[in-house]
Amino acid sequence: MPVLVSRARPVVTFAPAKDMRLIAAGWCSLSPETRLSVPGNGRLWFSAYKNDVSLLITALAETEVPWLWEAAHHSSFPVLRGGATPYKGETLHETLYTLTADADPFYPLQAAVKDTTSLVYRAKLLLNFQNMQVIVEYREPINQEQTRGIAYDLPYLNAFQERGRTACSIVLPGKSNGDVLPRRIDKIPVADKAISRIKLSRWTGEMQRRGSL
Repeated sequence: MPVLVSRARPVVTFAPAKDMRLIAAGWCSLSPETRLSVPGNGRLWFSAYKNDVSLLITALAETEVPWLWEAAHHSSFPVLRGGATPYKGETLHETLYTLTADADPFYPLQAAVKDTTSLVYRAKLLLNFQNMQVIVEYREPINQEQTRGIAYDLPYLNAFQERGRTACSIVLPGKSNGDVLPRRIDKIPVADKAISRIKLSRWTGEMQRRGSL
């Protein structure tokens, strides 16, 4: 199965579940929000996968000098649940949140789902001194009735979070003898114009200038 592989060291790649099929991949420049009066500058590479019920996004986001990503616990959207756990010598930050169609940069990939809110599981690593974000997002559509009470449905959230964790793993080949790189590595194309760069910049997260508070 085609997967993203980082250009930077340490090498990062992904291991989607076997029932996921690749539907899109691309890269683009980003202009994320900052605490200053000017936007940040970076690049994002992503791959998107689907199965019968869900959408999976894997992404690598790099900053350009003099920018850094905000702290890993910082979220682009209001969260239903957040936490951190050790992961192969790093800290994995996990959040659950809801994302409406009008804020979702990947909504054009869900042609069969019209104006639907998604429940999202996001797992994120922040590497290379906050220069690179590693993102996994697992999404399932939810209806309007579910949206109103989802924050209080703990059994549903727990089960959803477990599905998100099993949908894809972040692979750090340098951290384990069992993790190996793909044999063939190809460049990916520029992202489809239907995917909004403005929404994608917000989705990825905010930046801060190196050396600023």
